[in-house]
Amino acid sequence: MKLEQFRTLWGNIDLSDGPLANAPYHDIEELIPELAKLGYNGIEMPFKQALHIGAERVRTLLNEHNMKMTCMIFTDNVVVPGAGILWGGPYPGFTAPTTGEEMAECLKERFEKLTAEHVEYEEAEKTLTHLQEKVVETHLKVFKEQVEQAYKLFGDRDKDPTGVLTMVVSHSLKDNFSEQMALKFFRPALAWEAEQGFVVGHETHRKRFLHSPWVTRDFLLKYPDIRKSIKLTADLSHWINVAETDCTDPVLNQAIEFIVPNVYHTHCRVGYDHGPQVGDPRAPEWIPYTEGHERWWDWIWRSQLERGFTRTTMISEHGPPSYQQTIPHSKIPTAHIWDVNHWIHLRRQKRFSDLFGEAHENSKLVASETQGYQPETKILDKPDNITAAFASSDGKRQRIC
Repeated sequence: MKLEQFRTLWGNIDLSDGPLANAPYHDIEELIPELAKLGYNGIEMPFKQALHIGAERVRTLLNEHNMKMTCMIFTDNVVVPGAGILWGGPYPGFTAPTTGEEMAECLKERFEKLTAEHVEYEEAEKTLTHLQEKVVETHLKVFKEQVEQAYKLFGDRDKDPTGVLTMVVSHSLKDNFSEQMALKFFRPALAWEAEQGFVVGHETHRKRFLHSPWVTRDFLLKYPDIRKSIKLTADLSHWINVAETDCTDPVLNQAIEFIVPNVYHTHCRVGYDHGPQVGDPRAPEWIPYTEGHERWWDWIWRSQLERGFTRTTMISEHGPPSYQQTIPHSKIPTAHIWDVNHWIHLRRQKRFSDLFGEAHENSKLVASETQGYQPETKILDKPDNITAAFASSDGKRQRIC
């Protein structure tokens, strides 16, 4: 299995809040050559942003530097090509997303149905209202359009010699969707992905249907056909925040271990009890959280190896303000995320070597002018499962966060 490290454009160019993060580069013509020099295998960027920059421009630049990409899509909001406001649009041929007002009306209709006199909740929930059907249909259409066009414009790297697309990352649905609405989306979406040969990782992200470890766990338990076929992008910084707990929580670890066999791509950001991003994962007060997340990411690798993966992909995704904390009254970020993300990537490279030695192909990142492997921390163990990773040698749970 080969480790391929991709770099997010978020916070790295002007179009993606780079100035807020004091990014050293302004556009992809500056950034991509520098990422290639540092040894990165590719980039991750939103599909709509790629349309705004120019898909052919992006693809050509990546091919010039022997790099690949993962493409991020969304099923609603202004980041959908069928919407305006951000990164141009609406773009021709793309459906407008569900509006907030339409979603509110949909939920109102559901509420009225469920609170009507003599209605049995469980039975009533089995069917969707007209507006629920319409909302799901729009999300599915918006989803398919973006996935299909991403593969068409960027080319499947495994089928096209000049293709650069590794997979699509999807922010699917909303956290206010009912279980039946999610079912109505995922069953046809997953069947379509398999039929078309598209690889899509549905992300475990706040605001989306998979926002919670408990919602995700129970949904996959209840519908084993979906559990069998769904591919996930794991961003566990959201789950530790939603659960409002730390890395040692046995119930959270149990939920993570449950979904690990479905993970295809990883977003490596360090979250904590009260937020999805710590101030600086290199700081001593946050290192226990960093090491806790690293144990989760390790187990994803081990699972992927057992599943026969020939490559594993990841990004470090610490974002710019206001996602990142700032010093009050100053708007000054608490850390330089250009360095923070490179540090995480370097640590993952070293950890891959620690876990697998020379038996598997590692990435080839080098230190930048401003960030190397320091600070280094203790060597992590190699447990057989996630639960064991957070237990001390005497079997008692060891609080690290």
